[in-house]
Amino acid sequence: MTVMIRRCFLGCLLLLLAAGVAAAEGPQGLKIVSVKPGNGGIYAIVSVEFPKAWSDPAFTVEVNGKAVRMRQVGGGFSGDRSMADLMFMPGRAAKQSVAVKCAAGGRKTEARAGFDWTAAPFVAVLGHTGNREMVAAKEKLTIAAVNVTGVRVFFNGKEIHAKPSAGDIETLTFDPAWKKGRNVLTINADKWDGGMIAKNFTFFDLGEGGTLPPGQSALVHLGREGTKSGPFYDVKVEGDSVALAQGTTVRRDIVDRDGWLVSETWVAAELRARKEGTAKVRVFVKPHFLQNMELEREFTITVAGE
Repeated sequence: MTVMIRRCFLGCLLLLLAAGVAAAEGPQGLKIVSVKPGNGGIYAIVSVEFPKAWSDPAFTVEVNGKAVRMRQVGGGFSGDRSMADLMFMPGRAAKQSVAVKCAAGGRKTEARAGFDWTAAPFVAVLGHTGNREMVAAKEKLTIAAVNVTGVRVFFNGKEIHAKPSAGDIETLTFDPAWKKGRNVLTINADKWDGGMIAKNFTFFDLGEGGTLPPGQSALVHLGREGTKSGPFYDVKVEGDSVALAQGTTVRRDIVDRDGWLVSETWVAAELRARKEGTAKVRVFVKPHFLQNMELEREFTITVAGE
């Protein structure tokens, strides 16, 4: 009798412990909260929640039954639940299903959901804005294209023939035939829905012999946007042929070391050509608020009619 009582007591104790663990994990396990477009509709972000008691959860994502690359881009917690935002490339189909699998603390679980998807066409020049952008060196340009086909590239009206790379992000690198002054890059591509996307990018080569027409403005990129600690930038113009219009920020798209398309915020200064003549432009940088402002570069702009 004593042995049976002990066994019953131990059994009840184990049930209470199990109930306590279940209560700590919350009433639900892994749950998909939403699937939304991210980064301009290039990627999708699936938001999940799960018990906070799960330690070091490892996630994987499948789309239509196929494993895809995933990056965690957000998270948090509320009460006894934790949250995670997982970014992935959905692909082309309009009707899709996503499965999020999680391994944590020796357990494996998954959640599934269906979602509607409209892929947004995207073309850009990596590391550049192409918005009246001043270039200091005759560098190669790399184009990135997503969710489009039949990419065609023209530089100053001449078609560029280069072999694009394969993958989620199609890239095409070429060596432009830069000319002094204004240069125009045009990218045409076919959308998946049968339409077409066309974008123009403008660059100014204002090196020796390059000119800026009166009334035209150009942007000089100063550097990445900093924090309250720095870096800080300043621009000085000598000569009344060019006026410093305003400071601004621009977005530059890049592919990071892990192969994801991301945007960086850069500080830029807009320079406006007022009248024919020359002006000297000096760019100063203060890397940290404890350091001094130092001259980083200087150049001369010639204003003349085209």
